[in-house]
Amino acid sequence: MEKKVKQDKLQKEERNSAVNLHKLTQQWRAVLRQTRAAELHSDIAVLSQTFERVLDRKDSVIKCLVCNLSEAEQQSAQALRSHLQCVDSLLALQKGRLASLEQQWNIVLEGLSYEFNSERCV
Repeated sequence: MEKKVKQDKLQKEERNSAVNLHKLTQQWRAVLRQTRAAELHSDIAVLSQTFERVLDRKDSVIKCLVCNLSEAEQQSAQALRSHLQCVDSLLALQKGRLASLEQQWNIVLEGLSYEFNSERCV
């Protein structure tokens, strides 16, 4: 009988030990979760600040590129106007040269026609 009582006590003690171990494990996990959650919140705050800085830097770069693009478009428009003025000037010069050559051609043609007609009449 005494052996049975001791055996029952031993089993009860083992069950209590298992329950207590389970409780301790659960409490330890809760403490670890709280600690890890605090670390993660801190990491999130740092990452959020870093993200905001990177975002601000990229916004600044985009604004700078938009200004550069606007300036480049203005320069391109100015270069196009200048080019068109040069082309118009060259075209006017070429028209003048062509008119001069045509005038010289007509003079030579008239001279040859006169000479031909005078030889023909003789």
